Amino acid sequence: MFVWGSQQPTGSLTEAHVKTWMKTFCARYPNTRLIDVVNEPPPHTKPSYADAIGGGTDGNWQWIVNAFKWAREACPNAILIINDYNNIEYEDQNQHFIDIVKKAKAGGAPIDAVGAQAHGLGGNVSTATMKNLLTKLHDGTGLPVYITEYDIDLADDNAQLERYRQHVPFFLETEWIHGVTLWGWISGSTWVPNSGLIKNGKPRPAMTWLMNELDRPAP
Repeated sequence: MFVWGSQQPTGSLTEAHVKTWMKTFCARYPNTRLIDVVNEPPPHTKPSYADAIGGGTDGNWQWIVNAFKWAREACPNAILIINDYNNIEYEDQNQHFIDIVKKAKAGGAPIDAVGAQAHGLGGNVSTATMKNLLTKLHDGTGLPVYITEYDIDLADDNAQLERYRQHVPFFLETEWIHGVTLWGWISGSTWVPNSGLIKNGKPRPAMTWLMNELDRPAP
């Protein structure tokens, strides 16, 4: 993750700083396949140094365009992703994200794919809504989609299992969804209390089902 409005270095950061950490990372890890170049763009977060790397927030998004151009220069073989949350859960946020991507692409940003964190699918978001907004995300940007931070924060084993059964086959069977990352899978070691798939050293039903679906042994 290169540019984010949270958990970033402090101080008066400049264009040179951003270019340096991109080049340093890619020199050290030249075989990195996927890079989250810009994470959680406005209105969710905005880097404190956005103006120093091009500005254009809520306009032409020049700081996003520049971030992707510099990432491409530093990491020419990586797939460059812009990532966000709530973009497959809520219509207004889905459209806002699409608008950012389209404007940044029009400005010359070499965006290869879009990311959907998918943290909110354990709540009241229906599977039909998720599928519709995921499809709109792809169609509206013309880009492949990665499910980047999938988790289902439900304490009830059967409820969690049912969400996995509803979501995962769609992810696996849709050709323009190019990858799924589980966002932590050991209970007590994830960012929310009930998203883990291993609890007290044993697989929860969703884990057993998932491994069977992938034709792999459950841990």
